[in-house]
Amino acid sequence: MKNPHFKHVREHLERVRDGYSFIPDPESIYLGRVEENHFWELIGLRLQGCPVTVLAALRFARQERMGVPDARASLAALLSANQEPNPDGYTIEALLPNKDQEIPQFLSGLRAGREFAPVRIDRLRVEVAFDFRADNPSAVREAREAAAPLKSQYFRTVTGHVFRGESHPVEMPLGAPEARFFAVRGPEQLLPQGVIRLPTLFVAHRFIGLQADVTEEAVRLAVRNWVPFLSSTASPEGLIPVG
Repeated sequence: MKNPHFKHVREHLERVRDGYSFIPDPESIYLGRVEENHFWELIGLRLQGCPVTVLAALRFARQERMGVPDARASLAALLSANQEPNPDGYTIEALLPNKDQEIPQFLSGLRAGREFAPVRIDRLRVEVAFDFRADNPSAVREAREAAAPLKSQYFRTVTGHVFRGESHPVEMPLGAPEARFFAVRGPEQLLPQGVIRLPTLFVAHRFIGLQADVTEEAVRLAVRNWVPFLSSTASPEGLIPVG
């Protein structure tokens, strides 16, 4: 399937593969409409029931962080339901590009004030999300510094994807646990055909079927012999599907 949306995602995956350290032109890659205290940013979503990655502009509250343009809260915070659902349910407003629209054109249209009919995305149907940045835009330094150390983890999703990366201990929190997300830094997906690097992922707790903390060397050696974490038993589908 040829689609400019998938081209945009593939280009980002290539930057990740090459170990990028900065985004050369945010306005052509992720930055949309800019408002006084908010801005719209392009996000990639894996949605339940959709066979390809969905690109959507989501609205974020602007935060202040020295040296970081357009700082904002983590995607995990945006997607997690931390309070009772609003009258619309656990939904987030989003703007979608047209099917044949180049993403830089979509973003420039947003900045120019073009109106797009909004849609509502149900957070309970989001399985994985990622952004198109090269670093963490969160401005909440105190929360990051107070967090527990990152642990090396292996994961298997409920649909058979196997991947590894660094995250905080994965524990199902109290209160709307079905709508909570956690971040995985430096993820790599294990496929029958090899290993691929991925951008930082924000994963729904309910999407994980099996998880192993491999921080200790003994477990790191053992996991290579555990059938559910073998690449030969993993789904051949990309965790970020691009058609």
